[in-house]
Amino acid sequence: MRKSIGRVLALVAAAFGLLLAGSGVAQAATPAQRAVAACGSSYYVQRSHTMGLGQNVTVYQLYSSTTGNNCVVTLKHENAGAYYGTATGLGAGIQAEGGSWKKDDGDYKYYAGPVYIYAPGKCVRFWAHYQELGASSIHEWYHTSTYGNCG
Repeated sequence: MRKSIGRVLALVAAAFGLLLAGSGVAQAATPAQRAVAACGSSYYVQRSHTMGLGQNVTVYQLYSSTTGNNCVVTLKHENAGAYYGTATGLGAGIQAEGGSWKKDDGDYKYYAGPVYIYAPGKCVRFWAHYQELGASSIHEWYHTSTYGNCG
């Protein structure tokens, strides 16, 4: 009798484990993973900068050795409260040393960009804009990185 109860419990535990594994329940993607998804699977994060009163937005500079392109995306974090899913000012930009800016700046719910640039042998810098709307004020956040990731 004890052996059969043990077997039943083992089968129930195994079935429960399979149910959880097959349920599609997964943790939410991190902002960095969302940046990679926006630019493309061959991209990896090189640099980032977080900004805003609640540190609710991060701009990511990514690179793909497959394409040779740099990419920039500015993402609202899921914990940004009312800002996440609400169209507010959000921008992403990138510039190769000696070149002009490429930017995407508008009202977005989740992210601005991706913006791509092919800059072999050159240093690049990234730019971000984020607008927080308060009850009686508007906060505008801007960031421009230094040139880096040369090559």
